[in-house]
Amino acid sequence: MSSKRTNHERQLETLMNALAESVAEESDEEIVAEAAQEGQAADVVAGHVREMLLKSVKAHLQEKLRTSRKMYEQDVATLNAKEYPLPGTAAEKRRLLASVFQLRPELVTAQWRDFDRLTDEDIESSLKQMQELGILDDVQRDREK
Repeated sequence: MSSKRTNHERQLETLMNALAESVAEESDEEIVAEAAQEGQAADVVAGHVREMLLKSVKAHLQEKLRTSRKMYEQDVATLNAKEYPLPGTAAEKRRLLASVFQLRPELVTAQWRDFDRLTDEDIESSLKQMQELGILDDVQRDREK
């Protein structure tokens, strides 16, 4: 939420706090009697409140996930929009990635076990990521030594 809150938001928060205090001050018996007077079953109301609270907690917990997902999607879009000095053909890109793995074996993880099965898109994406991280520049400098 923005740090600049509107007067309406402050009023709403004040009202919600006052309601919470009034309910907190009532005994369980008073709350059940009030619900019965209004023709509502206390257990049904409690179920609705419980469901609403659980939804609120879940939404709050998922906010970080949504934020992370949005940042990831922005990063992917940026990565895809950039131009990288990569070889022109898929075979040349595959050879470049293979040479990177020869020079930097610590980069080889389980995802690369079936190198021959990787799609051309996987190869290109990996090279772009390595370029973005500076790994391809490091490998090029290592080759020149």
